[in-house]
Amino acid sequence: MANTPKLFFITTPIYYVNDKPHIGHAYTTIAADVLARLYRQSGKDVFFLTGTDEHGAKIAAAARKAGQAPQDFVDELAPTYQKAWEDLDVAYDGFIRTTNHEHEQIVKELVQKLNAAGYLEKRTYEGLYCEGCERFLKRDELVDGKCPDHHSVPTPSSEENYFFLLSKFADRLREKIEKNELIIEPRARRNEILGKIKQGLEDVSVSRAGAGWGIPFPGDDQQTIYVWVDALLNYYTATRIFDTEDWEKHPADIHLMAKDILWFHAVIWPAMLMALELPLTQKIFAHGFFTIDGKKMSKSVGNVIDPTKMVEKYGADAVRYALLREFPFGEDGDFSEKILQQRYERDLADGLGNLMQRVLVMINKYQVKVQYHPIEIELTLQKEVEKLNFELALRVIWEGVHRGNTIIAQRKPWELAQKDTKECAKVLCSLYDLLIAINKQIEPFMPQTAKKMRDQLTTLKPEPLFPRL
Repeated sequence: MANTPKLFFITTPIYYVNDKPHIGHAYTTIAADVLARLYRQSGKDVFFLTGTDEHGAKIAAAARKAGQAPQDFVDELAPTYQKAWEDLDVAYDGFIRTTNHEHEQIVKELVQKLNAAGYLEKRTYEGLYCEGCERFLKRDELVDGKCPDHHSVPTPSSEENYFFLLSKFADRLREKIEKNELIIEPRARRNEILGKIKQGLEDVSVSRAGAGWGIPFPGDDQQTIYVWVDALLNYYTATRIFDTEDWEKHPADIHLMAKDILWFHAVIWPAMLMALELPLTQKIFAHGFFTIDGKKMSKSVGNVIDPTKMVEKYGADAVRYALLREFPFGEDGDFSEKILQQRYERDLADGLGNLMQRVLVMINKYQVKVQYHPIEIELTLQKEVEKLNFELALRVIWEGVHRGNTIIAQRKPWELAQKDTKECAKVLCSLYDLLIAINKQIEPFMPQTAKKMRDQLTTLKPEPLFPRL
């Protein structure tokens, strides 16, 4: 931790509020929370930012469909994200909404600076517009003439917009990435971004004509600021709204996101920062996609998982554990309630819960004297979490859980108590120490369980950590 700056500034994307939060949103947010908790556990100051993206054509369309004004619509949905993160025990430091007046004013200020610096140009653009993506698509991005994400045919559109001169930043971006002055992970994503930059960058629209629901473009009331520009700038505006260290002194240490929005974060966002003469984010990490029971998550298929409902049934820590344990964070993976249930029963109830219950019951039964002594988290495990190897870190912790249950099965403390009380005490004391270590290790992942364990290890009064379903 010696090289870690005093403040650790971590962000999730701000989530688009055209619908309620789902398990994919939870995945990114839980990962950010685990990382933030690890740094806090190590005594570092942390600023963990999340929030909601509330402008754009999709929001306006969803509001019309619901028979509401856009502001009323987002005012109703934004709290569902805050409630979901509360249910999942996510301890964020700042929650930003892009309809926040202060955010809107700072966004206008920054767009004016881009314009004054000569990086914006008004021109007519013709192309294929996907309302689902809220952007123009190139023909080579289409699959069978349709948007690959929304399976809809984009609409031919022509309008006059302001363009950000992204093409001017290709060489500087490539150099920053190649020198690891802008770290993009996993490596495959870095290579993908570099490959696209080397093919050349096109200028990108930063405004829409007649979109209506958005921040008015400064000096041109016929245009609104493009929703992606509005959203990306939240990382900077938040430092002023929440009065953290200035971005100029301490930009974000890491942006976490799903891979579908990597281009915006790894290319457009750093280019905007360069144009504004602001320092770059240190690292950008794009995780993989979910399938649910082998199928892409979709409302039309009916397989979207509501994290709040899973918390009600299994508890926050079980959801947090299962999501990060099932597959490596940077890769695509499959998830389902069946997987969550299996993890709950096998790893949590039969694994950790069983170990905790048996050890404390035998300590009481055989009157073994133990002493609770907090310990430091293992450095190697800590580094794996810092590298976002959550699945590997949890696997290592559960090797300790398995080792504890194996020791009980092999050494049989109940038999030792009859013939060698000192050896029985020695075995149970070592198991108690193992539980203290596990307690410390799981704290960033499963904060509620860690507190229950700590209380029970102190009082020696066992209660089920994971009641049978």
